[in-house]
Amino acid sequence: MDLTQIAEQVLAFLEADGVLLSADLTQVEDVVLQQVRRIGAKAVELHLGGQKLGYEGAARPCPCGRVQRFVEYRPKVVATLLGRVPIRRAYYRCVHCGASALPYDTQVGLGDPQVSVGLAQGATLLGAQGPFAPASETLYQLTGQRLSARTVERLTEQVGAVAAAQEAAQAAAIADWRAPPAEAHPERLYVAVDGTMVHQQDGWHEAKCVTCYWDAPEGTRQARYTVRFAEVTAFVAFVWALACRCGLETAKEVVLLGDGAKWIWEHIGGLLKEALCIVDWYHALEHVWTCGRALHGEDTPETAAWVKDYETLLWDGQVRVILDRLRGEYVHTRSPAKRAALHGLITYVANQDDRLAYDRFRAAGLDIGSGRVEAACKHVVGLRMKQSGMRWSAAGSQNTLSLRVAWLNGDWSRLWATHPLASAA
Repeated sequence: MDLTQIAEQVLAFLEADGVLLSADLTQVEDVVLQQVRRIGAKAVELHLGGQKLGYEGAARPCPCGRVQRFVEYRPKVVATLLGRVPIRRAYYRCVHCGASALPYDTQVGLGDPQVSVGLAQGATLLGAQGPFAPASETLYQLTGQRLSARTVERLTEQVGAVAAAQEAAQAAAIADWRAPPAEAHPERLYVAVDGTMVHQQDGWHEAKCVTCYWDAPEGTRQARYTVRFAEVTAFVAFVWALACRCGLETAKEVVLLGDGAKWIWEHIGGLLKEALCIVDWYHALEHVWTCGRALHGEDTPETAAWVKDYETLLWDGQVRVILDRLRGEYVHTRSPAKRAALHGLITYVANQDDRLAYDRFRAAGLDIGSGRVEAACKHVVGLRMKQSGMRWSAAGSQNTLSLRVAWLNGDWSRLWATHPLASAA
């Protein structure tokens, strides 16, 4: 039977079922798609109904050392991409320890939610991109299958918890330096670190974000991310794990970009093959602007001129000249507020020192701005986590972000290959 004959039978089925088709392409497309889904769901049901799903014989080994005996085939109705499909799968139980098992569920990655892996993938992908209620509606528009916003949220956070645990397992390998396998081998690897605040139920908390990026041989720029709500000492391990995956061990040059925070250089700099450390140009310049405004006021020509002079020196890497000029201004300034502003900028510049050598960095063709990680804070975190009225649980925020990162990093298929629905259950 060829495809034309099958299509003719479908049309005959629709006519016998009282389904009327017009000449309107949109109406025909919609109606036929709905009916084909019905047929598909029934085909899945019939096919699986003829299988001994999960049957492993009269008995199977039990973790307690005894055996689990086959009891019966237990029913379950699963929401799929085609519609709701009833299945029956083998159920085993150990009379000694009371442990039970449904091997089929484990084999194909089904969890407690009565949702197929395919439909769950669609729901969680949408849940990782935007609010759960619109995700629920979008899922219906795309698949014709309806899951509540609460179900989309629950699935997203359950699968995200598995993604978060996998990230944590890779980071934990730092204890004995078991580096995750490299998935890229760039000659120059950039590691950029920043943070952004997320509103959780008990207040605002910082999501620390690391972006590893490099230029691929074909000329495209590649980027990978990790975001964690973690203390500095714990976050360092996540930076290391991501950098290893991005080719840290084989890179000829590693560049660490940061906003000038001391912990970045002290905790991460030495860990990353003694990376070349660069203070993000825009963060450094913002410190100059802050001082200029304190000295000469908001939006004044004097402020703009003062900042422009120091910007030129900073661009040329004239750190010593900057410090001498600032100290000279400090000596001749009497206002406590202005002295405090000058002292703050002097301290900042002096503490950064060689990390402000922008003339050398530019000559070497190095990025001097951490725009990548700032964009990551907005794209990875902000777009999903910081919409109007959002307040997250601690677990929900981390799990949703870890799932979003899995998608953005190209780890989606790898994550689902570990059967996260069954793992979450």
